[in-house]
Amino acid sequence: MVVHGGDVWQVAREQGIAAGELLDFSANINPRGLPLRARERLARDASDPRLLSCYPDPTARALRVALGARTGVPPEAIAVGPGAESLLAPVLRAVEAESVLVPVPAFSEYRRVCEQAEIEFVPFALDRAESFRVPVDRLCEHTGIVLLNNPHNPSGALLEACEVLRIAEAAETLIVDEAFIDYASHASVIREASVRRGLIVIRSLTKFYGCPALRVGYVVAHPDTIGKIRGLLPTWPVTQLALDTLAEAVTDCEYAEASLRENAGERERLTASLTEPGLVVFRSAANYLLLELGERMPASSDLRSRLIVNHRILIRNCDSYESLAPGCYVRAAVRSPADNERLIRALTQELT
Repeated sequence: MVVHGGDVWQVAREQGIAAGELLDFSANINPRGLPLRARERLARDASDPRLLSCYPDPTARALRVALGARTGVPPEAIAVGPGAESLLAPVLRAVEAESVLVPVPAFSEYRRVCEQAEIEFVPFALDRAESFRVPVDRLCEHTGIVLLNNPHNPSGALLEACEVLRIAEAAETLIVDEAFIDYASHASVIREASVRRGLIVIRSLTKFYGCPALRVGYVVAHPDTIGKIRGLLPTWPVTQLALDTLAEAVTDCEYAEASLRENAGERERLTASLTEPGLVVFRSAANYLLLELGERMPASSDLRSRLIVNHRILIRNCDSYESLAPGCYVRAAVRSPADNERLIRALTQELT
């Protein structure tokens, strides 16, 4: 079983097919791909031997300034790293965490990073009857270090900014993984994190901008906390090619607006269409849908295998998500209209 989504290379090897033959719904990546201007910048820079002979800017200033202009956060409150996941360990070290409360199901890397750092991982089980939405009142009873993702992964359930801030008031430190908040930016607490001690936001850049191969993420916190986090990062955590490409991407407002509009429409269409063969589709604020299989349907691992073999489609088997009933859940990204139609036809064929 593949633990994460997006490992088309392993699946292709297992099936004896080319990776390019697989239509990947297991990773939640913007189907528009990297914005045109950013692609052009990457191609131009990659062909310049002078740029390739220089070390990256260790301060990532150009990207931090671009992010500041995009988000309204001061550049000094931003640290850049090689993907959101890689920033979690230095963030936990910076706050000197000994234990972390985590609502589950959740991204499996949270537990792995805690175990590597010998930090106690304390699961806080979410309720399927509440669509896996974080119960704010109950979570506020905990006063230590809390790590949550918003929108929630894998369900897509969303907390409003005021609810997240209530949790921050109760917790010693609240770390919010906003990897998919671009699809619900009104719920972000990124600006509050830049001025408020005890509140830290981690974000991905390459999911929304369609380029996970470049591995870029960032963290926002009070400048004093950011100083500690930067001190725990490598001197050159991200390549200059990636820094400049993403600095170009985040300035493309038309791309962002089109992505949000297209995702919202296709998410609603997928939700309606996938309900017809009997799937339970959880309401999502992100670019993915959690699907619950009925009693007479194939188990999640079997359904995943059938879609690969019969349709060359890869979905996410959610058996590796802690506290989700094994065999009962899969997750699918929201992709382009043509890709989504292909998924609808494949699932309808396999489930009816």
